[in-house]
Amino acid sequence: MSPLDAREYERLRRATRTHREDLVLRLGGEVGLRPAEMVRVRLGDVESQDGHHFLAVRNGDAITREAYLPTDVEHDLRKYAGSVGVGDDDPLLTVSPRRLQMLVGEVSARVEGVDASSRDLRWHFAADLLDAGVPPHVVCAIGGWDRLDSLEPLLTDPDREDVAAALADEDGSDVSAELRQDVELAADLGTALVGAATGSEVAQTACERLAAADGVRFAWLAERTGNGFTFRGAGGIDEAAVEHALDEHEAAAIDAVETSTVGVEQTADGPLALVPVVREGAAAGVLAAGTTDAVREDRRDALAVLGTQVGHALAAVERKRLLLADTVVELDFRCPTESSFVADLSGGLECHVELSGMVPVGGGSLLYYLVVEGAGADPVLSHASAADAVADARLIEDYGDGASVEVVVDASPALAAVESGARVRSLRADGGDATVTVELPGEADVRAVVDAVTDAHPSVSLAAKHQADRSVETDQGFRERLADRLSDRQATVLRAAYHSGYFEWPRGSTAEELADSLDVSSPTLHNHLRKAQQKLLTAFFDETPASPSTADRRR
Repeated sequence: MSPLDAREYERLRRATRTHREDLVLRLGGEVGLRPAEMVRVRLGDVESQDGHHFLAVRNGDAITREAYLPTDVEHDLRKYAGSVGVGDDDPLLTVSPRRLQMLVGEVSARVEGVDASSRDLRWHFAADLLDAGVPPHVVCAIGGWDRLDSLEPLLTDPDREDVAAALADEDGSDVSAELRQDVELAADLGTALVGAATGSEVAQTACERLAAADGVRFAWLAERTGNGFTFRGAGGIDEAAVEHALDEHEAAAIDAVETSTVGVEQTADGPLALVPVVREGAAAGVLAAGTTDAVREDRRDALAVLGTQVGHALAAVERKRLLLADTVVELDFRCPTESSFVADLSGGLECHVELSGMVPVGGGSLLYYLVVEGAGADPVLSHASAADAVADARLIEDYGDGASVEVVVDASPALAAVESGARVRSLRADGGDATVTVELPGEADVRAVVDAVTDAHPSVSLAAKHQADRSVETDQGFRERLADRLSDRQATVLRAAYHSGYFEWPRGSTAEELADSLDVSSPTLHNHLRKAQQKLLTAFFDETPASPSTADRRR
C-alpha cells in the first residue's frame, strides 16, 4: 500500500474551495475520523488538557474513543462553527456520511495524479504519525483501529541496522544480550524461510530455530482450523505434549489469535509465550515458545516479529503451491443474505453483482472490487454504507444502469476461506444468493477449510466440490503472451522506464528525463506507459477470462 504523502495531502488541501471541504479533509487526514464519525462531531465533545485538545468520537450517543485534535484543527473547528452559527451541542456537519465521501472525491478530482478517498485520508493520518515515531498502539487507539495488525500495510520490514538502532540505549549499548539474540534470530529465520518449499517445512524450520535459541526450552506451531487448532510442527517437544498444551491453554491461544497480541501463560515448567502467526493480514495460528525466564515486553515485541515472518512465509508457500499445482480442488460455497454483503446487495437492489478483484488488507478485512448490473451507483453506495459488514465504500465508475465500486468488508465467508489458505476464484450474486468459489492445491486439507468457513458463518453451506486440471504457464510463455499484447512503442517505453530506474524509489529518472531520452512529449510518454502497465498488470492478475459484461466494463 502507498498512502498519500505530505505533498499530495497538501495539494488536496490547496484544491479545496470552501471552509467545509478543508475541514473535512483535516478531520480525515489529521484526526483520523471516518465520514460516519465526522457527521457526529460537536464542539461540546472537545476537551482541553495541558494545552492539548481531545475529541470524544461518537457512534450514535455512545463515545467509542478519544481522538487527538491538533491545535490548528481545533481552531478551525471553532472558526467553522462560528461561521455557520452552530451551537456546542449541535453537529457541525449536517450532511450524510455518503455526502462527505463524495466531497472528498470531488476535491480529489481537481488534483491531477491524486485519487484519494476518505479511507486514504485515514491511512495518511496513520502513516504520518508512524513516521513521526508515535507508537503503533497509540495510533490504533486514537484512530479507532481495533488491532495492531490493522496498521501492518504501513509498517516496513526493518533491516538489522534499524532494529539495532531502535533497541539501543542512549549511549549506543544493547538493551540486553537476550534481545540481541532475538534480533539475530529474526534476521536469520527470514533467510532460512525463503528456501522453504512447504508449509510443514516453514513450521518445522521456525520451531527448530526458535527452540535452539538461548532461554527457550521448546517451540511449536499450530494452525487455527475451525474452532480449534491443528499441529503443524515442533522443536524440543513431541506432538503428544503439544496436543496436551493445546488442550490446557486453548482459550489463551484463541485470545492470541483473535486479538493479534502475544500472550504469556504461566505453567509448572515456566512461562509459555503464545505468538500470533499473522498471514494475509490476519492471525491464522499460534507459534508457542516455552521460555526459562519471564517474557519481558521487549521480548514480546521481538516474538511478534517472528510470528509475522512465519505468517508471510506460510502465505508465500501457499501462493506458490497454487501457482504450480497441476490439479486444484475447487469449492463452491452458497451464501445467503445474512452471511454475505454481496448476497444482501443483490437481493436488496434486485441486481447482479460480480467480483472483479479482491485484495486482503490489514485488520482482517478484504478489499472487494465489485461490478454491479441493474442498480445505480447511489443506491449501491447507500446500501453499502448501511451494511454492518462494510467499513468503507467508494465509487470507481458509474455506468448509469450499473456501477464499479470498491468496498472494504470486515466479515465474510471469503475472508474465512482466505485466512485458511484458500484463494478466491470468483464471487457472484443474484436475487439474494451468492456463490463463492475458492481453490486449494490438490493435497490441501479441504475439510479444515470447509469447517473454518461454515463455523464462522453457520448459514453458509458447501454446494459443490470438484477437481480441476490446470496447465502451468512457463516464464517464457508469460513473456510471449504479454509481448503479443504490447505495441512496439509501449514495449519500448516500458523497457526504457525499467532500465532507467523510473520505477525505483527514489527514482533514477524522472518522467521528463525519460521523455527527452525517447524524444517524445511527456503526455505521450505517460499515455504509452500507462497502457503498457495496464496490459502487464492485466496479464499478471487476470488468471481467468472475465465474463463478457465485466470485460466490457473494463475497456
